[in-house]
This record gives sequence, C-alpha cells and structure tokens, in this order.
Amino acid sequence: MPPAPRHRRLALAAVLSAVLLGTGCTATVSGTPTADPAPAPTEGPGSDPVLWVDRVCGSLLTFTGPALAQPQFGDSPNLPGIKQKLTDYLNGIITGLQQSRSQLGQVGRSPVGGGDEAVTRINDVLTELETDITAAKAKVDSADPDDPQEFLATITDAETQLGKISAPDALADLSASPRLQKAAAKAANCQQLSAQNSSPPG
Repeated sequence: MPPAPRHRRLALAAVLSAVLLGTGCTATVSGTPTADPAPAPTEGPGSDPVLWVDRVCGSLLTFTGPALAQPQFGDSPNLPGIKQKLTDYLNGIITGLQQSRSQLGQVGRSPVGGGDEAVTRINDVLTELETDITAAKAKVDSADPDDPQEFLATITDAETQLGKISAPDALADLSASPRLQKAAAKAANCQQLSAQNSSPPG
C-alpha cells in the first residue's frame, strides 16, 4: 500500500491528539466507564494545597510541643536537679528541631507558587534556631551546681540568650500566597499551630 499523502497523515495526527486530549472529537466506546486509576499527585501542581500546608505546619508542631512543655522546678529544690531539668528541656527542643527539619524536607513541592520559597525560609530559621539553642544548652551544661553564685549567673546568661531567639512564623510565611493562606485556614495542623502562637506560655 502506498504511503498516505502528507496532508492526510497530518489530519489523522490532529484527530488522534483531539481524542487523547479530550478536545474536539467524540466517540462511542463500548464497555463500562471506570475512574482514572492514576492517583492524585501528592506534590507539585495539581496536588491539594490544604494537605501540603498541613504537612508544613505538622512538621513545626514536632518542635513546638517540646518547646511549650516548659519544666517546673518546684519539685527540684537542689541545683543539680534544676540543671538536669534544663538540660532535658533543651535536649527535647533540639531533638524536635532536628525532626522538624527532616519532616519539612519531605513535604514535597508546593502546589502553588511561593510555597517552596516559604519552606526554604522556614528551614533556614529552624537551622539557626537549633544552633542558638545548642549554644544556650552548652552554657547550661557548663554551669557548676557546687558554686551557687556562678551557677545562677550562668543560667541567667543562658536564659537571656534564649530570650533573644525568634521561632519561625510559618503562617506568616505561607500567607505570602493567598491560596496557601486560605489552605492554612482549613488545615488542622496549621490551626493548632495558630492556637499555640496565640496562647501565652504556660
């Protein structure tokens, strides 16, 4: 059979494209219609922005939980006990920060513009926060419970250093994108994070 003329080949290609893309031609197909077996994307364009921001906020809850669980010193009247409670508290925050950064790295690509940049900014703040808290913990670790005056001065210095630290405001970063801001308003983890931000420390 001789090859089809060029204009006919182009016409067949156009019809095929129209069928594949669902634009233009219609056809009757026998059989029972079924849903598209391809799952919805979990990251990038086409994915659910609510689920995406929920993962971002959830990653931050991993460290805000330990950070809000401030130690009570009423049952630790001695200086070694106070030092141990402070050490355990800061260790919990540092571990939470490391886990937060790990989870943040697994949230996937943002479904809308601006989200990936927000995640980068949040991760940078988490990294800096971990460095600062590790430095404050080193001061606590160096405090000598056998020297009450030196111990108080060192702990006060560490407390002052901790007071200068700023935690990441993920909701503010995400609000740079109107779509992500609306998604955050529907995401359970973001609402929990917002409630923590608005509650006075216990």
